[in-house]
Amino acid sequence: MPTAAAAVAYARKGDYDRAIADYNQVIQLAHQEQGNPGDRQTQIQGQDGDPISASVASESIVLASGDGSPLRARGEAFYAKGDLDRAIADYDEAIRFNPKDKDALGLRANVYKTKGDFGRAIAEYDQLVQLDPRDFRAYRARASAHWQAGSLAKSLADLDEAVRLDPKYAYSALWREIIAKRSNEPSRLAEAVTRLDMTKWPAPIINLFLGTKTPEQVLDAANDPDPNKRKGQVCEAHFYAAELALQRSSREEASRLFDLAAAECPKTFVEKQAADFEINSLRASR
Repeated sequence: MPTAAAAVAYARKGDYDRAIADYNQVIQLAHQEQGNPGDRQTQIQGQDGDPISASVASESIVLASGDGSPLRARGEAFYAKGDLDRAIADYDEAIRFNPKDKDALGLRANVYKTKGDFGRAIAEYDQLVQLDPRDFRAYRARASAHWQAGSLAKSLADLDEAVRLDPKYAYSALWREIIAKRSNEPSRLAEAVTRLDMTKWPAPIINLFLGTKTPEQVLDAANDPDPNKRKGQVCEAHFYAAELALQRSSREEASRLFDLAAAECPKTFVEKQAADFEINSLRASR
């Protein structure tokens, strides 16, 4: 019998089709246990395009955890597979069931950003900030959308707030360094390091920007026995080395490294979407 745990395991292995199929069956089985949904006919799509009623999904959610996680998880599998419209459909339904589902709102905003709909993404992140003004992740995510929408000042303000709310989160400090350089604002990275754990990833990337490691050393540090972890860290090593090359006006090297990041990064990584954006920007400016 398929379970949500099995679906998660397949997703972690990168077998998104199998994960989605299992989530579909979990939803259908939950519906059977709950009985006939009656005449409510709002539709979302299963893996093969077959409609599944919203009431079926809602009932499965209640059985699973009461917070929309099966729909959210299936949406993540669709997102990782690159099926953005179906991912949005699942997030829509999860949010319809629970309008305060911060995870679903954030994931849906990420998909809109991936689609290049920065206005819609920013509006979604605005909702997240309103729901929880102390969620540093919402500010950091909105900063990325503001940057890609062309508003460096708003991006930097959001990153400053993200760092203030959680000064121990290295990626906020890292992105703040990138946007500050583009805004001709002073670096705060050396100060941020005093509050970061420099014994673990992404410390090598931080040191790259501080000038104490080379891109080759960062790539060596990205190696890991866990293939999924290694893939993610290699992706990040290439992406952030590309950003540093761009700061140094090495456009050809930056382009090469962004291409590597775009090819290697998992589709759900911030760095994948950012690499695609940077590649398009570099091509447009030639």
